[in-house]
Amino acid sequence: MVTSGGRVAVLGGGVAGLTAATELAERGYRVTVVEPAGWGGKARSSAVPGTGTAGRLDLPSEHGFRFFPGFYRSLPDTLRRIPLAGRPDGVHGNLREATHMLTARSGRVGELLTDVSLAAGARSPLEFLRATGLRPGNGTALGPGLTEEELLYYANRLLVYMTSSDERRLGQWESTSWWDFTRADGASEEYRRTCVVGNTRTVVAARAEVCSTHTVGGFLEAFGYGFLGLGEVQAADRVLNAPTSTAWIDPWVAHLDALGVRTELGWAVERLTVAGGAVTGAELRGPGGRREELTADHYICALPVDRIGALLERGLAAADPELKSVTELRTDWMVGIQFYLTEPVPVVRGHVQYLDSAWALTSISQAQFWDCDFRATYGDGTVADCLSVDISDWDTPGIRYGKPARECTRAEVAAEVWAQLCDGLNGPGRPTLHRGLLHSWHLDPAVRGLDGPGPAVNDEPLLINTTGSWPARPAAATAAPNLFMAGDYARCPVNLATMEGANQSARLAVNALLAAAGDDAAPAEVHELHRPAELRRLKEVDAELYRQGRAHILDGPAPWEETGRGA
Repeated sequence: MVTSGGRVAVLGGGVAGLTAATELAERGYRVTVVEPAGWGGKARSSAVPGTGTAGRLDLPSEHGFRFFPGFYRSLPDTLRRIPLAGRPDGVHGNLREATHMLTARSGRVGELLTDVSLAAGARSPLEFLRATGLRPGNGTALGPGLTEEELLYYANRLLVYMTSSDERRLGQWESTSWWDFTRADGASEEYRRTCVVGNTRTVVAARAEVCSTHTVGGFLEAFGYGFLGLGEVQAADRVLNAPTSTAWIDPWVAHLDALGVRTELGWAVERLTVAGGAVTGAELRGPGGRREELTADHYICALPVDRIGALLERGLAAADPELKSVTELRTDWMVGIQFYLTEPVPVVRGHVQYLDSAWALTSISQAQFWDCDFRATYGDGTVADCLSVDISDWDTPGIRYGKPARECTRAEVAAEVWAQLCDGLNGPGRPTLHRGLLHSWHLDPAVRGLDGPGPAVNDEPLLINTTGSWPARPAAATAAPNLFMAGDYARCPVNLATMEGANQSARLAVNALLAAAGDDAAPAEVHELHRPAELRRLKEVDAELYRQGRAHILDGPAPWEETGRGA
C-alpha cells in the first residue's frame, strides 16, 4: 500500500478543479489549486461594480443562471459535504425547488405551463411529451402545423433511444445528428421547432444539424426519468437561494482552505515541463507578470476546453500526444444577460423556454428564490427583481435589428433580447414586461468586442457535443503516469457539458490518480444515470442486433418519408 499524502497540483479552479481538490484533500493529499480568473469557472457569479449604494451590495451578475436537474447526483453529493452554518446538509440546503416550467410562445398563443414539482407525484409518458411542448389533440392538428403522426413519431424516437444498447449509442447514435435521428427533413415547421431544434438550442446550446443524438437523446432520457419519478426521487429542477458564489462557491473555497488546500487565485498555467514521459512541473504566470514553477507528485489538468490548445504546444502534447484530439472539439456561445427590474416579475416559479425566440432564450426570475429582500440587499434600493436570461443562439438574425447577436452592439443585444422576451411573455391585454419595469441590464463581460473595433469574442465558450466527438474527448488517465484530465469535456457518464459532468470527470481523475499511486483509499463515487430494469432485456436484444449489423427493432422511417409529403 502507498499511503495517501502525496502532493497534487490541480490546474484550474472551476467545478472540476474544486471537486478534485475536495476528493483528494479528504484522502490526505496535499493539494494546490491554481486559477487565473475566478473560483467556480463558468459557474461563478460576480457583481456589477458601483451599483450598490447606502450599504447595499452591488447588483449580482453571472455568466449564465445555474440550475440543478433531478438527474444530478454526483454534484449534490459534493454540495452535502461543504459545511454551512445552520444547514445540516451543508450547501445542499441552499437549493430551492423550481416547481414549474413555462414553454412560452409568440404572443402567448399556445404557451404551456408544466408542473415539474415533487408534489405532483409520478407522471405518465404522455405527460412527459406534453412537458416537452407537445399536446395530443382529437386526431387533427395539435398546434400550428403539428400533427398527431408527428407526435407519435417523436415518441417513437425517444423510445428508440431509451431502448438502444450502449454499443449502438456509441457506435451509431454518436455519429448521427439529432436532426437526422428525428427525421427533420420533410417534417412540418412546428415539428422541427418543437421536437428538433428547441431541445438542442435552448438546453445544450447546439444546432440539431450537428449535435450528436448520443448527447441530446441522453439528456432527454435522463431528464425524462427524473420527471417521471424514476430512479432516485428528487426535485426535477432546483436553483440556489442566492447568487452562486455566495450560496456555493465561496463556502466551498473556505472549506478547502479549512482542509489545508492551498488555493492560489490569479495564477495561469503557461507551460508543463515533461521529462521521461512524466510531468515534472507547471510554469505559472501570476499577478504583475510574476512567474513561478509549481511542482508536485501528480497533476490534474482541469482547465476549460478552450484553453487546452495553447497548453498542448507547451508540454501537454509531449506528455500525451493523443490529447491533440481535443483541438477537434467545438465550442459555441451560451451567454447570460441580466435585466434588473423595479418591481417583482416572477413570471413562473421556475424556468421559461422561449420556443419561438430567434436567439433561443431561456430565463428565470431569481428574486423569488432568494432568502433576502432583494430591494434592501442589492443596488440602489429601487431594484426589486433580476430576470436572468441565457442567449444560446448568436448567429440567427433577431426580430428588432435583423442582425445576429455577434454583429450587434452590447446595447443592441440588450434591446433585442428584451424584445424577444416581450414577444414570448406579452399577449393581447396581458402585458408581463414593459419598459417602465426596466432599471438596467448587464451582459456577461466574457463577451468582448461587440462595440468594436474587431469581431466579437467569447472568453468562456461552451463545449458542443457534435457528431463523432466522443473519441476526441480525453479519458481521465493519460499516457503520462502522473497526469490526469478533468473538465466538462472529458468522458464521463453525463455526456454533456454540465456542472454534473465536470464533477464526475474530476471524480474519475481522482480515481485514476489513486490507482496510479497504488493508493487503496476508497475511490470517489461516480454516480451512473438511472437505467430502468424494465428496459434491460430490450437493450440486450438491441446489442445483439447491433453486433449483427441490423437496425434497432423499433427504428423505421417517418410517416412523411413513406408518403413523400413535404413540409
